[in-house]
Amino acid sequence: EKQMMSFEVGKAAIDYLIANSGNRRNLEIDFFGGEPLMNFDVVKQLVEYGRSVEKENNKNIRFTITTNGILLDDEKIEYINENMHNVVLSLDGRKEVNDNMRLTLNDKGSHDIILPKFKKLIETRPKDKYYYIRGTFTRENLDFSNDVMHFANEGFALTSVEPVVGDESNPYALRKEDMPKVFEEYENLAVKYADMLKEGKDFKFFHFMIDLNQGPCVIKRITGCGAGNEYLAITPEGDIYPCHQFVGNEDYKLSNIMNEEIVFPHDLTESFKNAHVYSKEDCKKCWNKFYCSGGCHANATNFNGDVMKPYELGCEMQKKRTECSIMIQAKLMLEGE
Repeated sequence: EKQMMSFEVGKAAIDYLIANSGNRRNLEIDFFGGEPLMNFDVVKQLVEYGRSVEKENNKNIRFTITTNGILLDDEKIEYINENMHNVVLSLDGRKEVNDNMRLTLNDKGSHDIILPKFKKLIETRPKDKYYYIRGTFTRENLDFSNDVMHFANEGFALTSVEPVVGDESNPYALRKEDMPKVFEEYENLAVKYADMLKEGKDFKFFHFMIDLNQGPCVIKRITGCGAGNEYLAITPEGDIYPCHQFVGNEDYKLSNIMNEEIVFPHDLTESFKNAHVYSKEDCKKCWNKFYCSGGCHANATNFNGDVMKPYELGCEMQKKRTECSIMIQAKLMLEGE
């Protein structure tokens, strides 16, 4: 539903997180939409509440906000840079790419409105806090390496451009026949990226930031994102889902955060708990399983109706990104970097 989350629902979510996080000290909360800046007073109230209860419970809450930037102003920028451990800035890519998908209420493109706001935010952002520009590539901009380079040329040091995920009934959705072009684009980007690293440029592309020596902890390598176990999404109504991509699918609604007693369906949470790389048949024989961690549970469910059956296009793109990461590391080693 199109509605705003109340402070009461957000407070209940924070209370539940603290009460059910065991001995884990570092907790993550992401304000995500829609557009959270439309409900910024509640965001600030929830940050204040979280800060008021974290220390007495021996917790450290790291807040993140994800925004499209339209409503950013100096006051919001100052608050975000002071209080948000991370900020995700949504910009689809080059002006023509972004403005094809992201229009304002008067049907004008948003690129030129938000770009200077994003630049101001990162210019004033403390060095000990994080941000990244997050773009999306679709069937309509398969030349997405140009969007990544656009971010680099505009001075953004931390970037991610994600493949769109959608049913093939959507004209912008990726299809199997698009994969050769997608793979070629990742390879082109990898060459440019390696050259930038050699030149000492301060630029990082999220999907090529793979630690080939050790990688994430063994639990993450086996289980992935933790949706439905370590990670939950709360809607404005208080409904609880395994992650934001399941929102609206009633089969995966776990409970409501305002219930006096919250009990999750055991069979559903067990299905997520057991969806790891040693139980998924397609993952068992895959060389990339410890970098992919079995892929996205929501994509597996949405495309294959089974959390145990990975989304094929996602797997293929992840393998190509790992190959490119290996190539980048090899190039830097061979050329003495």
